[in-house]
Amino acid sequence: MTFFFDVLNSAYLGYSAVFVCLGFGFLFLRKAASGEVGPGYWSVSFFLNSAGFLFQSGSIPLVPWQYYLIGDVLHMLGFLALVCGAYRFTGNNYTRWNFYALAGWSLVWIVSIPLFIHHRYLAGFLLKALRSLLFFWAGFMILKHIPTKSLAGRRLSGYSLIAWGVYDLVFAFFRVPALIHLAFGFLVGFQIMAALGMVVLVVDRMRIRVEQSENRAKRLEGLLPICFFCKKIKDEHDNWHVMEKYIMERSDTEFSHGFCPECAKKHYPDYYEESEHKKPT
Repeated sequence: MTFFFDVLNSAYLGYSAVFVCLGFGFLFLRKAASGEVGPGYWSVSFFLNSAGFLFQSGSIPLVPWQYYLIGDVLHMLGFLALVCGAYRFTGNNYTRWNFYALAGWSLVWIVSIPLFIHHRYLAGFLLKALRSLLFFWAGFMILKHIPTKSLAGRRLSGYSLIAWGVYDLVFAFFRVPALIHLAFGFLVGFQIMAALGMVVLVVDRMRIRVEQSENRAKRLEGLLPICFFCKKIKDEHDNWHVMEKYIMERSDTEFSHGFCPECAKKHYPDYYEESEHKKPT
């Protein structure tokens, strides 16, 4: 919950529309980049944030404290989905410690909500700190674990998430009526920049995979020196390799072994004659 939501209700409905469009965009990205887990999480994240803005706009006929609370719950769930997407995209798997951390984080969030009745600023600080903790963790995780080959997406998404966390922790507490819409616009801007950075991360990963495939193909192109007798292949360092091993190490090809009819007739004549008799005439 932000301390200036009372003057931004009319703007929240527009932000809801922006975020639902971003959610659909990530759905299409998920389909285009099949096999990547991040876009699915990020799509859910932006849909949840869109629903949060919808409730906080006051468009749904509820008591104000109800739609503020529901909106904040939806935003928090959206932020968790965003962070989980970054966590999985960087190649991490869930562990029991993740669930312990989530339980502790959720407990602090649940305790912070009732504090609004008597300790508004303390509760606001705790809620903002919880959000910022998520954004800082996701941003530093991306900056640390994403390879430098994805430099553009790594920097844009990582630093945007960190800037989002700094803003959420600091500037939401300042009340400058003339700049409220500008300040909130920057907040949404950081969110969109983070989303664009995640798109670039996916594009970078797809580009890297294409480059790796091209490099493997290049290693298999050209004239291969092969032994006339044992059929081993010589590499660029003058080392000899079994043909199957050489090709498997440089491509996605896998071998299954059998024998052709000529070799069957030569090495297994009884089996060859039996199989020939079984053939339909």
